[in-house]
Amino acid sequence: MRENNNILKIGIVGCGDHSREHMNAAKAVPGVRITACCDIIEDRARNCAEKYNCVAYYTDMEVMLKNEKLDAVILCTWPMQHLEQIKKCLSMGIKNILCEKSLTLSAEEALSIWEMVERNGAFLMEGCKYRHHPAIHKLESILSYKDIGKVDSIRATFSNYEPEENLDEGIELDWRFRKECGGGVPYDWMSYLVNACNHFSGGLPTRVFASGNESERYGVINRIYGMIEYDNGIVGIIESSKDANFSQELQITCANGILRLPVAWGIYGEVKITQTHRKQDWGYILTDTYEIEEANAFILQLRNFAEVIKGREQPVIPLKQSITNALTIDALVTSMLEKRIVTMELSKDFNK
Repeated sequence: MRENNNILKIGIVGCGDHSREHMNAAKAVPGVRITACCDIIEDRARNCAEKYNCVAYYTDMEVMLKNEKLDAVILCTWPMQHLEQIKKCLSMGIKNILCEKSLTLSAEEALSIWEMVERNGAFLMEGCKYRHHPAIHKLESILSYKDIGKVDSIRATFSNYEPEENLDEGIELDWRFRKECGGGVPYDWMSYLVNACNHFSGGLPTRVFASGNESERYGVINRIYGMIEYDNGIVGIIESSKDANFSQELQITCANGILRLPVAWGIYGEVKITQTHRKQDWGYILTDTYEIEEANAFILQLRNFAEVIKGREQPVIPLKQSITNALTIDALVTSMLEKRIVTMELSKDFNK
């Protein structure tokens, strides 16, 4: 980890639409600058460099890493590229990596990344922005109160109605509809849900079961519904579908109350958390409301990344959690495809 106050020079790989969120975040975080960008499409890399005042742009990641003296790299690329790109960064001396979700496409890849990062003494943080939002921190705070009681279950949903017959021509170019790139809901929307269930359960997943279906047109999983059992008795329920109405809800049910965050993953503007509970009389339901201030989760994420590099903070999402999430996603996908319960046997080393 870095302990001085010099400007952190960061390179970004992948200059698609999503990269602008990281670029704009860098403008708002003191002591951070994205100095170089890379994309296999030269026009996209050049335009990105011009718009965000990067010193240099590249079409080859290895050349960028060789030519630029970078303190860190942001991987804003497809999930199927992450393993090799992380390996390349580590082999060329980059010790700090912020990698967009999902981290990997398989349990095998996740464990390989874990071993490489540990062996190189590096810092890798998965870019799962919602975890940095004050709404999530408020939920953590409420759950620490004794009066709400023990967590019983977590229900997380991320769906949006996207009928394939209504999709624009050329949508095949979008990685989310390409199986080889990690398209479909498991490595995109569902990754948020697994992250939330694993985090708020406070335990290790032991068994999962999932059902759903694959797109006949694209071959990706476009619906998945699953249950995760944890070693502390808590249950996680995940729902993600392109055939269902819009939902981004996180619900945490406890002994003495139910917490709801209506839009939990792409949180923009002001948001409210509700807590419902009852008085002694069975039918008397009370609702408490917590208003959360507006915040940019990308800025908070990049700030945490930078502060960890400088030795001032701990990562909001430790790599152990990301590896556990990847293993859980892999088990859910296996369960859905093979139509069976999958038992997970994780080492206690992966527990928080």
